[in-house]
Amino acid sequence: MRKRILEGPILKTMLALAWPVMVSNALQALYNLIDAFWLGKVSTQALSAPTVAWPVIFTFMSLGIGFQMAGSTLVAQYTGAGDRRGANRAASQVVSFLFLLSVGAAMISWGLAPLILRLMRTPQDIFPLSVTYLRIVGLGFPLMYGMFAFSGLLLGVGDTKTPMYLMGLSVLANAILDPVLIFGWGPLPPLGVAGAAFATVASRGVIAVVGLGLLATGRVGVRLCPRWLLPRWGEIRKILQVGGPNAVDHLATSLGFVVLMGLVAGFGTTVVAAYGVGQRLIHLINVAIWGATTALLTMVGQNLGADQPQRAEEIARRGIRSTFGVLMALALLTVLLRVPLYRLFISDAEVIAEGNRFLAIFGMSVPFFGLFAATSAVFRGAGHTVPPMVASLIRLWGLRILSSWALAYGLGLGEVGLWTGMALSNFLGGGMLYGWFLRGTWKRKVVEPERVPAP
Repeated sequence: MRKRILEGPILKTMLALAWPVMVSNALQALYNLIDAFWLGKVSTQALSAPTVAWPVIFTFMSLGIGFQMAGSTLVAQYTGAGDRRGANRAASQVVSFLFLLSVGAAMISWGLAPLILRLMRTPQDIFPLSVTYLRIVGLGFPLMYGMFAFSGLLLGVGDTKTPMYLMGLSVLANAILDPVLIFGWGPLPPLGVAGAAFATVASRGVIAVVGLGLLATGRVGVRLCPRWLLPRWGEIRKILQVGGPNAVDHLATSLGFVVLMGLVAGFGTTVVAAYGVGQRLIHLINVAIWGATTALLTMVGQNLGADQPQRAEEIARRGIRSTFGVLMALALLTVLLRVPLYRLFISDAEVIAEGNRFLAIFGMSVPFFGLFAATSAVFRGAGHTVPPMVASLIRLWGLRILSSWALAYGLGLGEVGLWTGMALSNFLGGGMLYGWFLRGTWKRKVVEPERVPAP
């Protein structure tokens, strides 16, 4: 794959890297859709509880995702330069660092769950269910961070198929466990929302356990080295340098979505449910985004590592244009089918009516989020993680939260103002970061590998 990335046809190679990630993310979307399908049959409250809890969960997960990207970038550039020893060393340090981080995240999420959800103005009829869901999933953070480490390191070497296969196995486990744990079966009592949380943790743990086992054997292009598993300051500093801005970006973004969820929750359980189902549908469109961004990060990183900045620029431009075009078609289809799509998950007429408004207003802004995400991937593949961090903070805090609050609450436009503010942030944020990309400052690589391959 390295030869294809450095010398092969650009769009064909991008598709070869992207399609397994797209399948993986489609399977990932099935997690939430399966949960929504079964919990929607319990009650509107059961459907809404994970919707409120997930922004908090993702805030803790964002640290793992941020430093996962550091692993992807470092391994990609070492691999592009032919330095296997450097890639293995970086991989081992990233795994150790993420494990320590995950233990702290699990402890904090358990202790602060009730306080955080109260600050979010969680409706009282779903508050206990949201606390339960958050605490159970939080205990699974070490497994989830292990999943991030495995997927990110394989992305760096250009292997997107192995994570896809494991994600398929994980989704199958979740599909089996969800109805059994939610409704009970035989001697197992019905656990409702808690059952959905347990199913999520158990099924995602499959990826972590099997994935880390594969890394230990070295059969996936990169290997964990026991002597490098003990954290070392020199390597941790490089992880912090590359991954720190990513982590700040994801953490600030996740905290922003916690605040945004508070704005949504202020309008009651019906609006929360409509937003929750709509976000799950939007996530299906985002499958194309994450496939493209994964391919861009790997290809830009490896080509810069191999001292091919002109090819890296051509990859970036063609990848960004292709992503935007595909998303326009997918967003239009979703907006046109929004009402029947909602009816697949819930029969509540008020929820469907609000969901209709949400997708009608917000849906066509999704391609501009794709523009933002694809451009961010170019910067991150190059190791220049500060520009997308700054742009992300502006997009979410300066545009989405501020405009949503001002339109929904300040001007009294209610839910329509809320959805409009969200859409504006995508339109403006995508154009802003693409303008930054056109300056070309991202083409300088950030690692100086050893040119002697490992024995």
